[in-house]
Amino acid sequence: MFLKTINRNDDLKEVLLRLSQAEIKAMADDSIFSRGKSYYNEGYVFDIKQSVTNSVMARVKGSYANSYEVKLYKEGSELRAKCDCPYGDVCKHIVATFISIYKEKEIKESIVLKQEDKLLTYFENLSRAELIELLMEFSPENFKKEIILRDAPVEELNICLNEIASSIQFDIEDEELLYNPEQFQEKISEYMENLKIFVNQSPDEVLDVVFELAIEIEEKQENGYLYIDHYSSEEYFDFDIFSDEIMALINKIEDKEKQLRLFMSFGALASASGYLPFSYDALEIEDKTALLPYFNQDSSLSFYHFIEACLSFEEKEHFLLTQDVKRVYKTLIYIYCENNKKSLAIKVVEDLLKERFDLAYVQELLALTEVSAERFRTFVFQAIEKNSYGDFNFIVGGLKKVDKPEELEALWKETNLSQYYKYLKKEERIAEMFELLEELPENREKFFKKNKEAYSKDAIVFFNVQIEEHLKATGDNHYRAIADALWELKPLIKVEELRVKVENLKHEYKRRRNFVAILEDRFGFLR
Repeated sequence: MFLKTINRNDDLKEVLLRLSQAEIKAMADDSIFSRGKSYYNEGYVFDIKQSVTNSVMARVKGSYANSYEVKLYKEGSELRAKCDCPYGDVCKHIVATFISIYKEKEIKESIVLKQEDKLLTYFENLSRAELIELLMEFSPENFKKEIILRDAPVEELNICLNEIASSIQFDIEDEELLYNPEQFQEKISEYMENLKIFVNQSPDEVLDVVFELAIEIEEKQENGYLYIDHYSSEEYFDFDIFSDEIMALINKIEDKEKQLRLFMSFGALASASGYLPFSYDALEIEDKTALLPYFNQDSSLSFYHFIEACLSFEEKEHFLLTQDVKRVYKTLIYIYCENNKKSLAIKVVEDLLKERFDLAYVQELLALTEVSAERFRTFVFQAIEKNSYGDFNFIVGGLKKVDKPEELEALWKETNLSQYYKYLKKEERIAEMFELLEELPENREKFFKKNKEAYSKDAIVFFNVQIEEHLKATGDNHYRAIADALWELKPLIKVEELRVKVENLKHEYKRRRNFVAILEDRFGFLR
């Protein structure tokens, strides 16, 4: 992921060593930065090394003896990072690595990574017993537990799961913990990591625990827990992280049938939730056709779009026609045109236009087919009558194409005078703009500033009135406004007349020292 722009010619190691703590903090949310700092202080970062591929690698301790790999690297003029934890954004492990580099100011070149071929040769020459000894010594604890429990009796697995569920229930009722969102999140992440051990032996039971946990966390959130509003920041339970952790569990399930069923259950849970994010793209799946049995007319549009490529034209059409056409008309138009059924696409738009006028429908229709000059004129008329700010460009373009635009212009002038004035300005119809200034006084200043020479008498009157109005008040903003008005008068009156006017103001209001100073600064050249 992108972190910051750097000089493409700079050495990565030098870039990392130059980073300030403020630059590191700017890369992540306050809560993530705080957790990363805690991880560094706890000594969770180890084995920071620079590889021959111009990247920096680190290991950061996670939950239950697991660790995550962080990679910092350059891509052109971008500093980027990766972490194999489930978070998916700038995480606490990445922040902890940056802080470790900032504090230690040292990056070792990796002998191991430089000599990877030698390392592989070494492993290949080890005996089976020696490899087993290495695995027993260096394998993560969760990896060992998962293998041990692979053939465990169901009763034993259920006992372990019940113990975890009881611990979760104990923590979720701990008020002190609930008022510490950061610590609570850490606890939940530990439980989620530990549940990975059981997810292939008891996927349904594990996800039952997780889904029940999700519901309870939402209830706590609704009751005012898990959120603290500090003076300059906020601390909260991050449902994005929790959702990623649920997906990490689901993606770990080896039984594909159960995996898909539980994935769809998670989708239903998230759909009913006010907090849990969900994305079909988070599922690691090669063949989406396996999801087709879960597709029906009650499926969500996001699910439809996820498996769209696996559906026939008839299946797509049938599903879309059961939806609110106003929400899916663009998709319907696309599949009809893609399958040489443009007449059906036109019918979709025509039916929508019968219900109500909407410029978006009109533009779709015009892209699909030609309409008569009379009908196009009707569309412009309807757009003017609708009086929507977003229809401005269509109306302007339409007035250039229709016969006798004066009638439609008169309607627009009556319906929305300010938009009509904007149209006159766009078309540079200055004389007509001038005629409307009495009704649109808010446009006078800009008009006279731009057209003062053409309407010099009126402009002089206007700017003199502005000066008199601002003289009634004090304050630098009023003094600057007077100076601006005097400056606009500069090309309209004789130099001597302007000089006398400025000097009279300086004399009459000499006690307004800031005012006199502003006039001196702007008009000192007149002396």
